[in-house]
Amino acid sequence: MDQLKQDLRAGKIAPVYVIQGVESAIVTEAQAALRKVIPDDMQSMNFAQYDLHEVSLGNALNELAEPPFFGDYREIMISNPDFLTGSGKADSDVDALTNYLKAPADSTVLVFIATYPKLDARKKVVKALKKVATFIDAAPLNEGQARSAIKQQLRGAKVDIESAGLDVLFSRTQGDYSAMVAAVPILATYALTTGKLDAEDVALLVPKQLTDSVFDLVSAVLKRNVTEALSLYRDLLAQKEEPLRLISLLESQFRLLLQVETYVARGYTQGAAADQLSVHPYRIKLAWGEVRRLRRTDLDAAYIMLVNTEAAMKRGTVDKVLGFELFVLQFAGQGKNYRK
Repeated sequence: MDQLKQDLRAGKIAPVYVIQGVESAIVTEAQAALRKVIPDDMQSMNFAQYDLHEVSLGNALNELAEPPFFGDYREIMISNPDFLTGSGKADSDVDALTNYLKAPADSTVLVFIATYPKLDARKKVVKALKKVATFIDAAPLNEGQARSAIKQQLRGAKVDIESAGLDVLFSRTQGDYSAMVAAVPILATYALTTGKLDAEDVALLVPKQLTDSVFDLVSAVLKRNVTEALSLYRDLLAQKEEPLRLISLLESQFRLLLQVETYVARGYTQGAAADQLSVHPYRIKLAWGEVRRLRRTDLDAAYIMLVNTEAAMKRGTVDKVLGFELFVLQFAGQGKNYRK
């Protein structure tokens, strides 16, 4: 993003761009920067945007032959280009695009918004893009990058955040950089007069995400802390969360713990496990710390009991609200499971 902004300020505009990655905050920022290539008063004449889930690629390609109307550039922005991935299918329109990429027009700026973890490098069209396109990396930021970027954004608003406050922000957003970016305006406005943010301020302003609450609930269950587990569960019910949805989220978290335990046993690093599972690195970090204190047999037992509880709730043989509470009591009765 820094390089893109620098190039655009210097008037260095490429004929083709690919914004690739799943970090929505970066995707949005890159889109906004590239859209400014076309002046505001020329947008209606020289800017077009196509969603390939709604229209065909051919419709977008028809625009490529059109010269700019009373301007220097014409810009075509294309979202959801599934044909760049392994699941997308090639057709005559993709072949036409591949031919265009051999000699793209200097007066046309073609932008692909590819919100995918990776592209299919075996495809001709992807190979053609790699030769001519400027790629903008929108991959998820690691913890260090995210912390640095958020601190920089807050400094730009003349606000300093304490390390403990940043810890709370990271925890409350589950390490999701885009969620942290969304919280920055709220935090900056709150600290407008003091210019400072501490952990208490952040906890007040940034609510816990459901996944964060579910992780706390799973942790309480595995510690066999019945009081804490039931309290967290009832708090979620009071927030109008459906029991079956909570059970499903708990199963998902237990599956992640089981998967991470397998990767730990095989000697994988946290980063490698995150790549293999396509899970945010922060969730892997939390699960990693959890499973290193657990026995595999206890994880297996808890997961099987939870699956059986869900099945009973769906059959109606166990009350939906009481099902989880019975699971907690049953699992707690099996004895301690944390390693010393």
